[in-house]
Amino acid sequence: MFGRRMPFRERMAQFLYGRNGPDTIYNVCIWSAFALAILGIFTDSLLMSLAYTLLFGYAIFRFMSRNVTKRRAENRAFCDFFASFKNGFKLGKRKLTDREHVYKKCPHCRAQLRLPRKKGEHDVCCPRCKVTFSVKI
Repeated sequence: MFGRRMPFRERMAQFLYGRNGPDTIYNVCIWSAFALAILGIFTDSLLMSLAYTLLFGYAIFRFMSRNVTKRRAENRAFCDFFASFKNGFKLGKRKLTDREHVYKKCPHCRAQLRLPRKKGEHDVCCPRCKVTFSVKI
């Protein structure tokens, strides 16, 4: 009589079509809000409650936003910013565990160079800026 009733899954898919959906910033906001909510249970702080409510609200805003290009640009900038920290930690770990190489910075462009561990003074050419300099290992 009234036509076919759409299943809930199809209605949700139709509602969410064209929206941003979950991304890295959304996940960080949700998990941070969850952690602050847990801490808020123990501290009973109004500021903590406000912080996790705002984080949760911002996560929902990002999830439901129809301005997908702007949200993707924000997410890309966020991921690029934190990738530099991640790469720095990886380099630090590699420096500690690598026994066959020495890591030195180029005095001109400050690029990190991985040099073989051979004692003495060596002339090194930086692959980035092509400056030749002397290194004592």
